[in-house]
Amino acid sequence: MHSLQNTTLLSSSTETDPPFVWVPSSTTRGTLQILSLCASTTLICIWSAVHRDIPSRRLTGLHPYALQATWVFAAFFLPEFVFAHALKQLLRARSLVTKFSKNRDVTHWLSFWRRREGEADNFNGDGTSMDKEALIIHDVKCQSFTLAHAFYTIMGGYAFDVDAPTAETGDNERIRAIIGPTGVQFLMEHDPELCPDFSPSSIAARSNSNGLNKALLILQLLWFCTSCVSRIASRLPLTLLEVVTAAHGLCTLATYAAWWHKPLNVEEPTLIMGEHAREAYALYRMIQRDDIELLREASRTVSSVDVQPDSQTELALALRATLRYGISDTDLQSLMDDPRLVVLPTESRSMIKNATDLINGLLSPISSGKSYAPSVVAMMSLTAVYGSVHLFGWNSQFPTQVERILWRIATVSICSSGTNFIVFSLLFAFLGGFAEAILHWDVGDFVKIFWAYCIIPFTILLYLLGDLYLLVESIRQLFYLPSEAFVTASWSNYFPHFS
Repeated sequence: MHSLQNTTLLSSSTETDPPFVWVPSSTTRGTLQILSLCASTTLICIWSAVHRDIPSRRLTGLHPYALQATWVFAAFFLPEFVFAHALKQLLRARSLVTKFSKNRDVTHWLSFWRRREGEADNFNGDGTSMDKEALIIHDVKCQSFTLAHAFYTIMGGYAFDVDAPTAETGDNERIRAIIGPTGVQFLMEHDPELCPDFSPSSIAARSNSNGLNKALLILQLLWFCTSCVSRIASRLPLTLLEVVTAAHGLCTLATYAAWWHKPLNVEEPTLIMGEHAREAYALYRMIQRDDIELLREASRTVSSVDVQPDSQTELALALRATLRYGISDTDLQSLMDDPRLVVLPTESRSMIKNATDLINGLLSPISSGKSYAPSVVAMMSLTAVYGSVHLFGWNSQFPTQVERILWRIATVSICSSGTNFIVFSLLFAFLGGFAEAILHWDVGDFVKIFWAYCIIPFTILLYLLGDLYLLVESIRQLFYLPSEAFVTASWSNYFPHFS
């Protein structure tokens, strides 16, 4: 049993004036100190780890802080879902790096050749044709496509800013629309001059991240881990709030690692303007509205000379882009497969609407395609680890026995949520296949609807309620702590930290 000790003032000598004095750190801590240390650690970690996407227009006044606060709120109550969102972006960024790296050299040679092919078809002043071999030896300067470029693309780094005809009246209006990753990839393949060729350093200059932010996060997490380890080594109990803070810190650290190369708090996207941008935007909008057949028919029946250069209709603009790019039906179909080819932001959006969209995105974080399996495995693994951290509070002192039982139930539920999700998925797939193969019942749609609108929402609701209970109980327990919880570990005080 550790007893509370009084702070002692040590004086080596009274002969000096003033006397030499050394006062050791207190061996105890108070309730407010425990609360402030956990709160500061959580706030610093979450605020530093959250990397929001780029707004379509520069935010003014309190709007940037309100948007950041919305993300912090989501990361506080849904740390695993924020990590899943970050992981999805990381996997998409890696995929973009692979795709863009394969096509980047080719597209820059193509861009260079388009600029010079007219010169190659002419003659020099001495009557001899220009040597195309000499043109090809030109050293095209282009930056390598890195994860920072990929993240910049995914987070809405490129936007059309053009005068475009409206579908209702045909009159031009100024439009700013975010270009999705598929749209950026298409431009880099077919019109690379339209997208600025950023260097990694220029992207870093647009980001508000610096070494100090990372140092503060790492320093605070190291201190908190040191404090917890020192308490365990000294056989001192951890408070439930420290356990919850450690679990949040783990998720925050994983999120920060996934977003390590993502630019932080970029204020405004890179604007793509000009006549070619207008044509590309018109093409994207027609594809997004499923006017693909109209565009196909027009592209089959006309040539480049048939398109009036002064025509400003959306079809004429899109057709000029189609003919200039020389794209095929396959290219058009690939663009149709992306519903977020170009995103038109709503000019006036309430904070409630922004928060709702953010939460909806976090609650459906798993993408389809090749990244589905890694996303599921990583998220389920982190969920199990996140829940396992709460096992350190298994034998803690609770105000009542009922609260102890509820803590254990919530902890086990969170730990097993990933496994339960996979088991139920396999079970429903088996039952659906069994009903169709043996009983000849077509229950595929019923199973999908029941799974999407009953099982998944119910599972998420139980998960969130369990997570909320762990947080509330950790704060409530602060007022019922044993005396040993207020004893400070011997060597954690000497580690620099914020409190």
